[in-house]
Amino acid sequence: MKPQKAFVLIKTDPGKERDVADRLGKLPEVREIHIITGEWDILAVIETEKELILPSDEKVLELVMDKITTLPHLRDTNTMIPSFSKYKN
Repeated sequence: MKPQKAFVLIKTDPGKERDVADRLGKLPEVREIHIITGEWDILAVIETEKELILPSDEKVLELVMDKITTLPHLRDTNTMIPSFSKYKN
C-alpha cells in the first residue's frame, strides 16, 4: 500500500523560517522541507501510512492539526492532498 503524500504551505513569523524548518525536520512524517519565497514561507512534504482504523486523509489532518500547527512561530497553513500523482523514475 502506498503512503499518503500531502503538501503543507506554511507562513511563519518574520525571520523564523529556519527555526520552524528545523522543528519540522524533527517530525518523522515530514519528508522534505523547502524555504520558499512569495506568499508562503515553507513548503513541507509529508507522508502518512494508511491504517485499518484511520484513513490516510484523516492521518494527514491529525498530523497537521496536532503536530504542525502547534509549532512556535507558525502563523498559518494550507494543506493540499493530491487526488492523483504520477512519478518519474
